[in-house]
Amino acid sequence: KYAERFGWIINRLRQEPEAGRRLANASVFMEAFGHFVIGWVWLEQALVAEVAYLSAYGAERNFYAGKCQTARFYFQHELPRIEPQLVLLEQLDMSAMDMQPTWF
Repeated sequence: KYAERFGWIINRLRQEPEAGRRLANASVFMEAFGHFVIGWVWLEQALVAEVAYLSAYGAERNFYAGKCQTARFYFQHELPRIEPQLVLLEQLDMSAMDMQPTWF
Protein backbone atom coordinates (compact mmCIF):
# COMPACT_ATOMS: atom_id res chain seq x y z
CA LYS A 1 0.00 0.00 0.00
CA TYR A 2 2.62 2.55 1.06
CA ALA A 3 5.11 1.43 -1.60
CA GLU A 4 2.53 2.02 -4.34
CA ARG A 5 1.73 5.46 -2.98
CA PHE A 6 5.39 6.44 -2.83
CA GLY A 7 5.79 5.15 -6.38
CA TRP A 8 2.91 7.32 -7.57
CA ILE A 9 4.35 10.38 -5.83
CA ILE A 10 7.82 9.81 -7.29
CA ASN A 11 6.46 9.30 -10.81
CA ARG A 12 4.32 12.43 -10.55
CA LEU A 13 7.24 14.51 -9.30
CA ARG A 14 9.39 13.28 -12.20
CA GLN A 15 6.85 14.84 -14.56
CA GLU A 16 7.20 18.26 -12.91
CA PRO A 17 9.55 20.35 -15.09
CA GLU A 18 10.37 22.96 -12.42
CA ALA A 19 12.96 21.78 -9.87
CA GLY A 20 11.68 24.12 -7.17
CA ARG A 21 8.23 22.61 -7.37
CA ARG A 22 9.67 19.07 -7.27
CA LEU A 23 11.50 19.97 -4.08
CA ALA A 24 8.71 21.97 -2.40
CA ASN A 25 7.92 19.17 0.04
CA ALA A 26 11.26 17.37 0.06
CA SER A 27 11.55 17.37 3.86
CA VAL A 28 8.06 15.87 4.19
CA PHE A 29 8.94 13.22 1.62
CA MET A 30 12.22 12.33 3.34
CA GLU A 31 10.59 12.05 6.76
CA ALA A 32 7.75 9.87 5.46
CA PHE A 33 10.02 7.69 3.34
CA GLY A 34 12.44 7.30 6.24
CA HIS A 35 9.64 6.03 8.48
CA PHE A 36 8.58 3.66 5.70
CA VAL A 37 12.11 2.26 5.30
CA ILE A 38 12.56 1.81 9.05
CA GLY A 39 9.23 -0.03 9.10
CA TRP A 40 10.57 -2.33 6.41
CA VAL A 41 13.69 -2.99 8.51
CA TRP A 42 11.54 -3.77 11.56
CA LEU A 43 9.44 -6.14 9.47
CA GLU A 44 12.53 -8.04 8.35
CA GLN A 45 13.82 -8.23 11.91
CA ALA A 46 10.46 -9.40 13.25
CA LEU A 47 10.19 -12.15 10.64
CA VAL A 48 13.61 -13.49 11.62
CA ALA A 49 12.89 -13.07 15.34
CA GLU A 50 9.59 -14.98 15.12
CA VAL A 51 11.36 -18.02 13.72
CA ALA A 52 14.33 -17.76 16.09
CA TYR A 53 12.03 -17.34 19.09
CA LEU A 54 10.65 -20.84 18.62
CA SER A 55 14.01 -22.50 19.28
CA ALA A 56 15.47 -19.98 21.75
CA TYR A 57 15.65 -20.20 25.54
CA GLY A 58 16.12 -17.77 28.42
CA ALA A 59 17.62 -14.37 27.65
CA GLU A 60 17.84 -15.15 23.95
CA ARG A 61 14.11 -15.92 23.83
CA ASN A 62 13.41 -12.64 25.65
CA PHE A 63 15.57 -10.82 23.11
CA TYR A 64 13.53 -12.18 20.20
CA ALA A 65 10.26 -11.46 21.99
CA GLY A 66 11.46 -7.89 22.46
CA LYS A 67 12.24 -7.57 18.75
CA CYS A 68 8.74 -8.74 17.84
CA GLN A 69 7.10 -6.43 20.36
CA THR A 70 9.14 -3.45 19.21
CA ALA A 71 8.09 -4.13 15.62
CA ARG A 72 4.44 -4.29 16.71
CA PHE A 73 4.84 -0.99 18.54
CA TYR A 74 6.45 0.64 15.51
CA PHE A 75 3.66 -0.54 13.21
CA GLN A 76 0.96 0.67 15.62
CA HIS A 77 2.47 3.98 16.72
CA GLU A 78 5.13 5.22 14.31
CA LEU A 79 4.30 3.96 10.84
CA PRO A 80 0.75 5.42 10.79
CA ARG A 81 2.29 8.88 11.22
CA ILE A 82 3.20 8.90 7.55
CA GLU A 83 -0.45 8.86 6.45
CA PRO A 84 -1.02 12.65 6.65
CA GLN A 85 2.37 13.21 5.04
CA LEU A 86 1.43 10.97 2.13
CA VAL A 87 -1.87 12.80 1.71
CA LEU A 88 0.00 16.12 1.52
CA LEU A 89 2.49 14.70 -0.97
CA GLU A 90 -0.25 13.16 -3.12
CA GLN A 91 -1.98 16.53 -3.31
CA LEU A 92 1.25 18.01 -4.65
CA ASP A 93 0.74 20.92 -2.29
CA MET A 94 2.78 23.92 -3.39
CA SER A 95 1.82 26.41 -0.69
CA ALA A 96 5.46 26.65 0.42
CA MET A 97 6.58 27.59 -3.09
CA ASP A 98 3.67 29.95 -3.70
CA MET A 99 4.65 32.18 -0.78
CA GLN A 100 6.01 35.58 -1.81
CA PRO A 101 8.74 37.44 0.12
CA THR A 102 6.93 40.74 -0.36
CA TRP A 103 4.07 39.46 1.80
CA PHE A 104 6.19 39.84 4.93
